Amino acid sequence: MNSSLIKKLLAVLFLLVCILSIGPAHAYTVSEPDFSSMMEENGAVMLLIDPETSEILYANEAAAKFYGYSKIELETMKITQINMLSSEEVKHEMQDAALENRNYFVFKHRLADNDIRTVEVYSYPVQYEGKQVLFSIIHDETGRVILQEKQDKLIAGVILSGIAVIVILLILLLLLQQNRKKIGKAKQRIENYSKLIDTFINAYDSMIYLKDENLNYVFANESLKKFFKKSSDEIVGKDDYALSDTAFAEIRRQADQAVLSKKRILSDEVEWNGHVYSTTKFPVRMLNGDFGVGAYIMDITSQREQKKLQDKISERNKILIDVISLSFHNKQEQLDYVLHRALDMTDSKYGYIYYYNEETEVFTANSWTRGVMEDCNITNPQTRYELNKTGIWGEVVRQRKPIIVNRFQEPNPLKKGYPEGHVELGRFMSVPVIIDEKIVVVIGLGNKQTDYDDNDVDNVTILMGGTWQAIQRKETQELLSFERNKYLQTLISIGDGVMVVDRNARIEMLNGVAQRLTGWTNEDAQGRDYKEVFVLSHEYPNHSVADPIEGVLKTNTVQELGNHAILTARDGTRYHLEDSAAPIFNERGVNEGVVLVFRDVTEKKEQRNKIEYLSFHDTLTGLYNRRYFEEELLQMDTEQNLPISIVMGDVNGLKLTNDVFGHTAGDVLLMSIADALRVSGRPGDIIARWGGDEFVMLLPKTSSEEAKEIVSKIKDKVVHQHVKAIKGSISLGIGSKTKISDSISDALDEAEDNMYSEKTIESETVRDDEIKIIMDTLHTISPREKEHSEEVSRLCEAFGKAAGLSEVKVKKLKGAGYLHDIGKIVLRPELLNENYPLTEEDLNEVRKHAAVGYRILNSSEKTLDFAEAVLAHHEFWDGTGYPKGLKEEEIPLIARIIMVIGTYERIANKKGDKALNKREAVEALRKGSGTQFDPNVVETFLQMLESEI
Repeated sequence: MNSSLIKKLLAVLFLLVCILSIGPAHAYTVSEPDFSSMMEENGAVMLLIDPETSEILYANEAAAKFYGYSKIELETMKITQINMLSSEEVKHEMQDAALENRNYFVFKHRLADNDIRTVEVYSYPVQYEGKQVLFSIIHDETGRVILQEKQDKLIAGVILSGIAVIVILLILLLLLQQNRKKIGKAKQRIENYSKLIDTFINAYDSMIYLKDENLNYVFANESLKKFFKKSSDEIVGKDDYALSDTAFAEIRRQADQAVLSKKRILSDEVEWNGHVYSTTKFPVRMLNGDFGVGAYIMDITSQREQKKLQDKISERNKILIDVISLSFHNKQEQLDYVLHRALDMTDSKYGYIYYYNEETEVFTANSWTRGVMEDCNITNPQTRYELNKTGIWGEVVRQRKPIIVNRFQEPNPLKKGYPEGHVELGRFMSVPVIIDEKIVVVIGLGNKQTDYDDNDVDNVTILMGGTWQAIQRKETQELLSFERNKYLQTLISIGDGVMVVDRNARIEMLNGVAQRLTGWTNEDAQGRDYKEVFVLSHEYPNHSVADPIEGVLKTNTVQELGNHAILTARDGTRYHLEDSAAPIFNERGVNEGVVLVFRDVTEKKEQRNKIEYLSFHDTLTGLYNRRYFEEELLQMDTEQNLPISIVMGDVNGLKLTNDVFGHTAGDVLLMSIADALRVSGRPGDIIARWGGDEFVMLLPKTSSEEAKEIVSKIKDKVVHQHVKAIKGSISLGIGSKTKISDSISDALDEAEDNMYSEKTIESETVRDDEIKIIMDTLHTISPREKEHSEEVSRLCEAFGKAAGLSEVKVKKLKGAGYLHDIGKIVLRPELLNENYPLTEEDLNEVRKHAAVGYRILNSSEKTLDFAEAVLAHHEFWDGTGYPKGLKEEEIPLIARIIMVIGTYERIANKKGDKALNKREAVEALRKGSGTQFDPNVVETFLQMLESEI
């Protein structure tokens, strides 16, 4: 349920509170409603409009926020400045609303930023400052695109209509005192509107209610009454404990209390009595100033069941894919795999698969699931069973359909053949696999926690049918492979295509490969002119290829095809060929014909093309490589391409990305930069990866000014690229050649020089930005880490001053204290949670952060001095720390200080009693002094803490 709908429900419930709290008509004083309070306390967009002048008389804060104007600006405007209709059309629509001919409209409204929004408007005539105006509620419906939002729109329309009706009802009630002659008629209208409200809210099949500050029901719609099976009088004024059993009431009470305590909307799912309910509860300010609870509750049981069914289907399909794609040693292993997966899919405990022979009417065991034999006490269990000796589990064959028995323990005459000691069954299902009207396999499953149903039958039937087809397909393929190999080995030992042509150019024989490549069978091809079967052409249009058979018949010498010969098969398939043709001489030396040996080299050709592609392209980014660029640079260095500009770029932060997040992240950064270059380029531009982190663009017919526009476009694209905590950045330089006498190499050098100049200027700023972004990202992921960094930095500064360190060292200590945990940026978010239970593997990951922080800080001149301290801030005084195992004075002083202060801060500022935590932290420092901590640092720090107190 979206937030706008919640706001509308709040408005409805607020007005319901007003109605339920006021007395009869004669209790009202003669006054206009307080539109200011009513409109400002509601989150919906609301306007008061003069229908005669189109002036906006009043706008609430929600309207100002939506339209992008201030309240003062809106209240000096006319609605015609916002509505996209003409002034006459707007005036006509306002007249309809004023006369109540129509109260619901859909308009296009223009916002302050010229954005056009499609809005729903509910507009009703009311009295304001002595004249009739239009009270309008506006709802933005621009973003609705899915079915649920369409449902919300319907609900919102109903509720907004209800709001309008209620507002009119209130206004009518307030005006009753002014015209006693019409009070009877007004009362009738009030009753009609009240019925209309009931109709709107009660027509919705979800449960809607309002509770007061004591969590007693104030309002309940028809769906909630049906749920409790009670009338409104039996519900209103009572709490959940009076209406339902204690356990269910306690669940509801806890959720209501959470809403009251947090004063915000809470959504949850509750399971009860076999149903699943989606609940959305929200605080509602009552007339006495206290907060009550409103709720919208939907029964989503059917959606949940449908989701489970879809999950089962997905699981079944995954198993089928595995059955087809995985490699199994034999059929038994494959079926055993499927059996155990079927067991998981149906949540069964036991299962079996038996082959069945319809001729002999005998079952033969393939496999039982794991655990069956351990639970079975049958002596010498059989693997073969005759159908006439089977009981209930043989019914699947006798009835030739799936069998389900969900009450297996009940007496059943078909239980013959169910021996003593068999595993205890509570539920049982068996499915036959029928191929070509014959049962070939049966699968049985038992002891599902819930009843077996048709969905289980369907999933198992499809699974087993698909599995058996896969088995048959594999067996068929193996048989065909065997026959083909035997044929090739015994009849034709050569793996190439062979065609024999007589001296009259008629085909005498095609071997198997030749038949496949030409698309002709040997029988069809025999006696035909070879050119009808062996159709040759050149790879490129308008080129010819030499005919090797024709060459042999003319010259009586061996002939070979060129590199670009294409054979077009009978079905139009084209093959790249390599071949050779030789004459067949008889004993007299007369040429009796030609034997042509040819092979399909299409794959080889594709590999060659692939190699050629790779020789000119960068494998990571797909851009051209340096070799191709240098060749094109020479080719395009012509007068007609002038002016020629070259843009060279160097990616910033690649080394840091590789060092911190690994080369995979670095590759992602390079690919994102390549994408930015690619989309910024134009047709005809040459974009290449020049080196490791360098790219280059060759821009023909492009001036330096035009190149600057492309550079600007690249930077706009790159600035939005982020990889982990690294922001995309590239330094770019431009070089241009404007005269044919200029050297293109000079332009390339100019681009490179300008690139390095920009990189030099930007480098420190970029590195500083990178470190700041990493810290900001870490602190966004974990606010506790931000608190820790800031507090450690503060205490480090105080310690330095207390210890009499120089101003430079104090500044260095403060900076290192703030950055000491920067390396945690590489950790999974849950590892930053101080309460997360760490495994040994997790601890090993966490320990890496010191070295990562060292690498990050080494990347910038400004943070280089902090790197050694950050690397060593987990070293112990006794040498048992990490990462180097340094001890005592080997550990930098700043690292020793951070070790003490960081430990103190973690303990002192954990959740709980602060005073107790600080005492615990001090005790921890004293206990670790001389082992984990430098005793001198501990003593100085504790003295500093005492002086602060």
